[in-house]
Amino acid sequence: MELSITRSTLNKRSPYAEAVRSAHAAGFRHVELSADKWRTALAQDPALINLLDADGFGPWHAGWNLRLGWNTARWAQAVTGTPAAMDFTAGLGARSGTLVLPHVDDTGAPIPGPAEVEDRIGAVADLAAERGLNVCVEYMGLRPSDPPENGVRTLSGTLGVLARVGRSNVGPLIDSYHWHLSGSPGLEQIPPEMPLWVHFNDAPAGIEAERLRDEHRVLPGEGVIDLPRLLAELVAWGWTGPVSVEVKHPDLHAMPTLDAARVAYRAAHHVLDRAGHAPAGGRP
Repeated sequence: MELSITRSTLNKRSPYAEAVRSAHAAGFRHVELSADKWRTALAQDPALINLLDADGFGPWHAGWNLRLGWNTARWAQAVTGTPAAMDFTAGLGARSGTLVLPHVDDTGAPIPGPAEVEDRIGAVADLAAERGLNVCVEYMGLRPSDPPENGVRTLSGTLGVLARVGRSNVGPLIDSYHWHLSGSPGLEQIPPEMPLWVHFNDAPAGIEAERLRDEHRVLPGEGVIDLPRLLAELVAWGWTGPVSVEVKHPDLHAMPTLDAARVAYRAAHHVLDRAGHAPAGGRP
């Protein structure tokens, strides 16, 4: 099982090109950046394209600068740039991109409505299908105080959305943090033909689920999530792609970029190794 890393795991002030080179030097096979950030990275360091060409290093999964919670006018304007963003990331080797299910829009108001969200996912999926790309839809977990009507916050609810969208190139994004917050549901409920993407992280001990926020995430193996079970379920389901380390923690953001990438790689590699899924030829 290969390893990827998201840009958000590393120092936010470091140039995107530095983040990409640091990820490669640390041992990661893939880096998760949005289309705009990949463009910026290649403008900062045009020689990066040779790194991508040389050994297959690069994006497996890349965002297209879209948020489902944007209001109607902002969404309509943004989606006009989606075909070019998809063409660009596909040209770098990406196979999929993310849409995140909203529970409020960009103003803090309730989401535009389930039907509109599903229409937006379907429209993006159609653009992606024309380019041989998949769309992976992420849900944000369910805390005890979240009312059920406050958006879709569970895997089963997400699969219901995807069934109504009805596109064969759309599947869920499984983030181990949100998987844990929503009760660690079994992955056997995911239809085997669906595309998938995986974010890999852990939740600290000693903090109630109600109080957990993104900045509380810790490196894989440093918390309480049953990551070996998640990996076993992914393998049983049939996933053969990477898992992507996503840890938005201030301690990592404070480190030099290469040091943070190395720490993240060692932590994730250790979990995969102990679970029997270490990357072939990977560097511990």
